[in-house]
Amino acid sequence: MPRIILITYLTLLLSLSSFAQEMMGIVNSNYAGTNGVALNPASMVDSKTWLDVNIIGLDLYFNNNFVYLSKEDFYFWDDVLDPSNFPDVRRRDDMKFRRGLIQSRVMGPSFTLSLGRHALGFHTAGRLFVGVEKMPQPVAVSIFEGLNYSPQMGIEYEHETFRVNALGWAEFGISYATVVHAFSNSLWTAGITANYNIGIANVSLRPDAMNYIMEANDTLRINEFTGEMAVAGPAFNSGSGFGFDIGMQYKRMLGNVNRYTPFDPKSGCKQIDYRWKLGVSLLDLGYINYKQGAYRNYQGASTYWPDIDQFSPDGLESIDQGLASQFVFDSTGGSSVTPDATIFKAGLPAAASVQFDYNFGYGLYTNLTYIQGFRLMQSNTGMRKSLISITPRWEHRFFEAALPISLHDYYQPQVGLMLRFHSFIIGSDHIIPFLIPSDVQGMDIYFNLKVTLFKNPKCNQRKGRKKK
Repeated sequence: MPRIILITYLTLLLSLSSFAQEMMGIVNSNYAGTNGVALNPASMVDSKTWLDVNIIGLDLYFNNNFVYLSKEDFYFWDDVLDPSNFPDVRRRDDMKFRRGLIQSRVMGPSFTLSLGRHALGFHTAGRLFVGVEKMPQPVAVSIFEGLNYSPQMGIEYEHETFRVNALGWAEFGISYATVVHAFSNSLWTAGITANYNIGIANVSLRPDAMNYIMEANDTLRINEFTGEMAVAGPAFNSGSGFGFDIGMQYKRMLGNVNRYTPFDPKSGCKQIDYRWKLGVSLLDLGYINYKQGAYRNYQGASTYWPDIDQFSPDGLESIDQGLASQFVFDSTGGSSVTPDATIFKAGLPAAASVQFDYNFGYGLYTNLTYIQGFRLMQSNTGMRKSLISITPRWEHRFFEAALPISLHDYYQPQVGLMLRFHSFIIGSDHIIPFLIPSDVQGMDIYFNLKVTLFKNPKCNQRKGRKKK
């Protein structure tokens, strides 16, 4: 069974050379456009972009509390620019539970368009989520050092529930937002995004009870394994499903909005700013139904597996079949394994979010955002990590800078930087490893290349006629 953990966790370790999180530097900006929809679809209405077209974008994030690059032998600008000097990855020796997370999003052609008191959007994206929760230290060490790591051989280990989830999918979404209520200086907006998800790969492992010993001569003895495992892909369209994001915003405006319509030539194309705004949203409420793959529910399984180092599967399906063929069951105890299933369902890493933004004037804003992950279903579903961030920023049509300060998963502080030059965005929510030598156990970077129109073209035509 550790082999299936090995495949998934190696994905986590190898991604140390790639780097992002929630893009806190840009998602709450009034010029966020397509980026803001990912946090709250209601943000499309009354934004400061009339048309925002994303050409390409990338958001990569890695974080864990097990492996790291030591500050004694790693500095980003020396070792990344000269890969021949790239140091070995170290591991931590304390007996804490191990956790790790990869969140990656490749943003394809997308747009948001203001239609006065309504707004439309469309996006395409490829997404990857890899999560490790409460993995016992001996299991993590066996993965890192190998199953024949001598200090752990001959020791009987017993572990309770931990999780490994890896989910890759393509996403195609349509968004709509509207002004719900406008009176005096209060503006209420709401939005929704409906996504069609195409499954690419899934690995889910949840041992509820595991007792094992690694004996000499590369022999693994599992005395008991009770838990669930599901695998699918990697293959495009190995499954499909749907997902939804919903959100609302309240803005305390600096003027009367009874007849206010953003980007409307009839009202002089003027936009009314806000003193503060409050948003709430629910994200990734959905699933992927896999039609190609296998789901197994092991109850009290055991195995004696000599020469396990010779096990060399050529894909996820052969891993599943190889493991299933090794386990035996006590018929009197009613232990069993569910046969291959043609369909199993995997939930998306859902989250709830609250956003508060305050306008100090002169382009200065401060944002406070809270994100809390949760599971819609217990099986085959990873947990999105929590985040609390405060982000001061200065924004202008042609330039913007933000300094997000965040607490990741309630225990790790991070400082970032985001710069926007008209329609090009580059940033990181964890910039310290780029600046000073430090132990690196997580990194983050994102960018977007866009084409943005900040005004309705009809407004320019109207001004031209008046001037003539």
